[in-house]
Amino acid sequence: MMNTKNIIASVALLITLIVGITSCVKKKFDNPPDSSQIDPNLPVTHTILQLKQKYTGAATQITEDMTISGIVTADDRSGGFYKQIIIQDSTSGIQINIGQTGLFGDYPMGRKVYIKCKDLYLGAYGNFIQLGYAPDPTGSASDVVDIPWSLIDNYIVKGKTGNTIAPKQVTISELKSVLNTADAVKWTATLVTIDSAEFITSDVGSTYAVDPNISSGVNKTIQDCGKTQLVIRMSSYANYRNALIPSGRGPVTAIFSRFNATAQLLIRDTTDLLLTGTRCGGVVIQPAVDITIDSLRKLHNDNVGIGASAYKIHGVVISSRQDSNISRGNLVIQDESGKGMLVYFGQNEVNRVLGDSVVITLDSLITYAGVMEAKATLSKMVMISSGKTVAPKLVSLATLNADLSQTSAKSRIYESTLVQIANCTITGAVPTYSSTNVPDRSKTVTDPTATITMYSQPTTPFKTTDFPTGVVTITAIASKFNTTNQIQIRQFKDVQE
Repeated sequence: MMNTKNIIASVALLITLIVGITSCVKKKFDNPPDSSQIDPNLPVTHTILQLKQKYTGAATQITEDMTISGIVTADDRSGGFYKQIIIQDSTSGIQINIGQTGLFGDYPMGRKVYIKCKDLYLGAYGNFIQLGYAPDPTGSASDVVDIPWSLIDNYIVKGKTGNTIAPKQVTISELKSVLNTADAVKWTATLVTIDSAEFITSDVGSTYAVDPNISSGVNKTIQDCGKTQLVIRMSSYANYRNALIPSGRGPVTAIFSRFNATAQLLIRDTTDLLLTGTRCGGVVIQPAVDITIDSLRKLHNDNVGIGASAYKIHGVVISSRQDSNISRGNLVIQDESGKGMLVYFGQNEVNRVLGDSVVITLDSLITYAGVMEAKATLSKMVMISSGKTVAPKLVSLATLNADLSQTSAKSRIYESTLVQIANCTITGAVPTYSSTNVPDRSKTVTDPTATITMYSQPTTPFKTTDFPTGVVTITAIASKFNTTNQIQIRQFKDVQE
């Protein structure tokens, strides 16, 4: 056995070793070295303009050793640019496609970068020249795919941060006319400033863009005091897409771009638009007034449509395009006044679902096919929340028919609202909810007091489903088609046995 003295000596030695080891460990860790002010000073062989001039009209491989450098003038911090940065030198600018998001962390605006171009490809989208990794096999002959993030260090070398590029002072007319000249390649992808511009009246108060599920981007229009206009392309992935377009006038700074023969601007974020001055001619655009649907309906002229751009309405979506039982471009909302409104957005897919709460700035108010209809543009609808419910109004068919048969739409209580009819039956020439034959899309609903037409779209997913033959309760939107009173269910479960 080990004696007590040996045990004590061993323990003391172990403690000494531990203390010695821990005393050698640094308690404070060094920060990673700051490389933001280190410039590798790679030899630059070509300007950006010289690189762009090698584009042949289809995806063009760079086969020679070429190194360019430039300052990042646009990154993806705001979401307005997606998997891409714009760089510019003293000659021109170019878009670089990179297969990664959050690029602003490595390539923020103001950072100098060097790009080793050999084996990369020049391509174009809408004649806007880009630098990418390879031809896109799924796209057109000019499309190129992103440079893979795993290979990015093979091609892009970081330089110093904090650099600036002074935007070129231009007019709208200059930007529109340059696309028809040899300078188009030089000017595109460069930072420009228009000294004085304003958004056209119809865009003021609308959101910068729309839900990306509806469209990846939208066009807005600015003009000078001579009414010369220019497109600004707004990305629906930008984090400012739901902000409202200002009514004032002032300088606009942006990346000059093109889509084929159309000159356009790409803003980095809303700080590029300093529109706080008075509009041309001293015109003042008043913000739209939020009124109830009941108040809006009372303003309507049954015989002559009225302009409604001074108003916006809010409410909960009670229609379901998701179930294809409402026509493309249509939406029905109902608010706390108990009244409803059919809103038409043109032949656009609206992509709002049952229970969405929205605010819509209107364009006009008309009567169409016997029903009061508001017109609006998608960019003037703002999503507030989702998952809301609207309780249907229990009504007999006799009462509903009497209401919908009133000559003046403004006098109708139930038009475009959610109603419920109890103790009723459904009959029709064919036993399914809808059909490819127009006459068979309408069924007859009967309760103890009267009958009414129930119409279902030919595109609804339950069109070939047999309707119940017994007594049912129906929840539906009350409406008209010319002189025919009708109801329209939103989804299959609106009919309950």
